[in-house]
Amino acid sequence: MIRALISLALLSAPALAEDLADPVSLNPLVIEQCLATGLAETCIGLWAGVCETAEGPGSQGLCRGAETAYWQRRAEAAAARLQAGEGPVQARARRLSWPEPIPSLEAVAQGFDAYRRAACDWRAAAWDGIHAGYEQQDCLMRLTARHALLLEGMLGD
Repeated sequence: MIRALISLALLSAPALAEDLADPVSLNPLVIEQCLATGLAETCIGLWAGVCETAEGPGSQGLCRGAETAYWQRRAEAAAARLQAGEGPVQARARRLSWPEPIPSLEAVAQGFDAYRRAACDWRAAAWDGIHAGYEQQDCLMRLTARHALLLEGMLGD
């Protein structure tokens, strides 16, 4: 199933290139169709790969940056929806004598931002030359996507 999606996405790369006067214009259908298969992990980086094929050498940073921005918007949307339930979660934590600090979405965001920054800086520092930038962008994209998917999964809790 994923191979079929990737093949379809790659076959549409020339058409996508026409729609992509600017490689940072992401077509979310590529990712959303992949997510519909239920194999979310394989969808991370799919659009960036299609974009890189369509845009050619040197586009990796822009393409991965555009996909990172897509996942960031999804994470922010999920966090905003979770915000409505934060009060009841915190009230439950207090009722159950949860140790301080009481869990909050702000703490989740701050902890994730610190983790993502440290992990991706570490990954970039492991490489010499211009490849370090690619590795950092790839790390940012993958961790942001996983965070968005985690927050979206919490919406059903």
